Amino acid sequence: MKLLNHLVIGMFFIILFFLQIPVAIAQENVNLPDATPAVKIYYAIEINDVVCGYSESSEITFKEGDNELVKQEVNIFIMLSLLGSEFNTEMNSKAIIDPESRKASHIMMKIKQGSSDINVEMKVAGNKATIKSPMSTQLKEIEITPETVIGSDEMFNRLKNDFYIEGKTETTYNILEMMEGDVQPSTFKKNGKEIISLAGKAFNTIIIEQTNTKTGLKTTYWLSPDLDYFVKFEVMNRKIYLSDASVIDKIKVANMDESIVTKTNVAISDVQSLSYMKVDALIEPTGHNFSIEDLNVPGQKFTGTVKDNLIEGIFEISHSKYDGREAPSFPPDIQDPDLKLYLKADGRVESDDPVLINKAKEITDGSTDSWEAARRLSKWVAENIHYAIPGGGTARKTYDMRAGECGAHSFLLASFCRAVGIPARVVWGGMYIPNYGGAFGQHAWNEIYMGNAGWIPVDATALEIDFVDAGHIRISEYQSTSSNFGGKKFEILDYKLANKSTETSSSDYSEFYGKYTNMESGRTFEVLDKEGNLSVDIPGQMVLPFNNPDEKGKWYCKLSPTLYLEFTRDENNQIDKMLLHEIAQMTKQSSPDTLNPAAPDNLRSYPGKYLFAAINQEFTVFYDDNTLVIHDPTKNENIKLQSPNDEGGWMDEFNKNVIYFDKDDEGAVTALKIDVANSFTKGELASEKLDKMIKEDGIGSAMQEYHILKSDTNSKLTFSERSMNLLGYKYLNEGETDIAIEIFKMNVADYPESSNVYDSLGEAYMKAGNKDEAIRNYKKSLELNPKNDNAKKMLEKMNNN
Repeated sequence: MKLLNHLVIGMFFIILFFLQIPVAIAQENVNLPDATPAVKIYYAIEINDVVCGYSESSEITFKEGDNELVKQEVNIFIMLSLLGSEFNTEMNSKAIIDPESRKASHIMMKIKQGSSDINVEMKVAGNKATIKSPMSTQLKEIEITPETVIGSDEMFNRLKNDFYIEGKTETTYNILEMMEGDVQPSTFKKNGKEIISLAGKAFNTIIIEQTNTKTGLKTTYWLSPDLDYFVKFEVMNRKIYLSDASVIDKIKVANMDESIVTKTNVAISDVQSLSYMKVDALIEPTGHNFSIEDLNVPGQKFTGTVKDNLIEGIFEISHSKYDGREAPSFPPDIQDPDLKLYLKADGRVESDDPVLINKAKEITDGSTDSWEAARRLSKWVAENIHYAIPGGGTARKTYDMRAGECGAHSFLLASFCRAVGIPARVVWGGMYIPNYGGAFGQHAWNEIYMGNAGWIPVDATALEIDFVDAGHIRISEYQSTSSNFGGKKFEILDYKLANKSTETSSSDYSEFYGKYTNMESGRTFEVLDKEGNLSVDIPGQMVLPFNNPDEKGKWYCKLSPTLYLEFTRDENNQIDKMLLHEIAQMTKQSSPDTLNPAAPDNLRSYPGKYLFAAINQEFTVFYDDNTLVIHDPTKNENIKLQSPNDEGGWMDEFNKNVIYFDKDDEGAVTALKIDVANSFTKGELASEKLDKMIKEDGIGSAMQEYHILKSDTNSKLTFSERSMNLLGYKYLNEGETDIAIEIFKMNVADYPESSNVYDSLGEAYMKAGNKDEAIRNYKKSLELNPKNDNAKKMLEKMNNN
């Protein structure tokens, strides 16, 4: 069960990360015969001390007329997870390079990240470079000079010449940044020497630090006089270093959470009610050269210092909610040239896309003023674009997928606003989130221009369709793919919640409060009052606040409309269960080429492929055996659906999940929603209580107390075989074999018909060296379940020994 692990945090594509991967090949191999392949070069990619990816590069020489050129290819593969979502990233780059200068004249790059694809192409001719990229709505022409560095190979060549041959300690280059579509200056400084061992070899290296003086991005390189390519480099807390082909089999998934989320000192659940916050912060962002003036904007005051993009000081944030007073007419009459810039299509803001223009006009039709139009657009994005990491990349792809992270939401809303003549922009920085007991994470949102009221901040991703809460720390307008929040430390000094006390308040919902246990997973959540809301404490993650129940008894989460609660009562009208619902939406991607002829007319628009963007999987709906069937690719199984209920919900054949289908105005199916209900029984797990007693009193006394509690009908404890088994394994894995055996023995006594309890007890005895008891329990397990392969394997192993 995944619950809001990716709340409202997002990140822009880490495109710059890929452009920094060195792809140079040993130059002593350049003058090979035509089309002769060079040796492949491998680099390991490490994030947060986990080797999560690799790059593999090779090149061949060829002739074009009388000119000898180098054709180079690099492949990169990385496995990442971010706030509960796992996704792979792949890049293929092909380049034509001059063999002497190593300057690139043609580069084609394909990047696939999750369900998103980005293709970029650059060509150089004379004093111009042309770049075709989804980050720009038009082919971009850039003036260059012979001194402009194009590609990491040329940069390496020049660094080696300047620092090794000419003995410089500092230099500056103008570098063509492909993704930015811009020539940007960078300084390079020698920063010492180091002997490092990589790929079974030792290298004498010099250390060079690069600073992009436009974006503030810093990169450190290790160069060796013996090689014609980088030995190692580090950028944005990622390490890339020489390796060999064996790295391919060593990679694991790296968790990116630490890279964009920084814990703080205060836990706040009702984030949307934050009306004031004072926070002492240490931030080192990239993407722009920042000043104190950048950080002092309406609704935000900064007191402190900014030096070399290191921001240190106190932010005070408080936004007055705009009520639409004196809003411009709709469409507005914009004459200011500076404001007209925010009406143009620009990169990922695709306000000139015909599909987006038509949809924006449809949403805003009949609006009385620009604020009503903007609120409608923001509401549509909040309700129809579901959260997924990574996102669609551009506004149009986000619209088509109906999913994306915060950047995707923000670029789409800006595109919608500009498409109907309302100035809008994307801004970014950090946002307070309840994850991890309170943290700040990288985030993007919008500002919409409302005449005399100025720029009004809104956050459709966080369901704040006409405001932003005071947990938003604004850094800048979005300007660069290298934008990174870089949060280092945060201490909340003060905060206020609108119309609320920060202390726990009384309410009429006390009968719902208490602990609830999911018997399947063994997890226990607590329902409690926090900040005046009925809330659910998910241990180790966050406290989620819920709105008051609607007329159907559903309690919707204040932070996400895809989560809601229901409670059930026993025969004595006492609360006995909590149902925690999570809704997953999938957008219909296509219909089948041929339909089952047996499908009735009213169901012929249902079959097709539906994209679950959060996990980048396509589910297939088809008609068979007189009903609709869903193929689940994650389990490779077909699930039949029962006839729809009065609300249009199709219960699955296991009576567990309900599927709803969305339709357009013409009745065609456009999406499906799966309502997954997880049942929690009211009461504390007996295993948790036993664990506490063992720690306090020891296993002997704890067992005696436990049996007394078990016989007490008023104890309100929840007993389950699985949770007790998990407790036994906890102690077994900690080396407390005697305690584990006692717990497993108790489970055997309570559940004598379970094969699994005997299997667990057999394992504990085997680890304790009691072979006879291990064999006896494994045999009993096998007797109860002849298909228990583990018991067969263990018995065979002990008999052989």
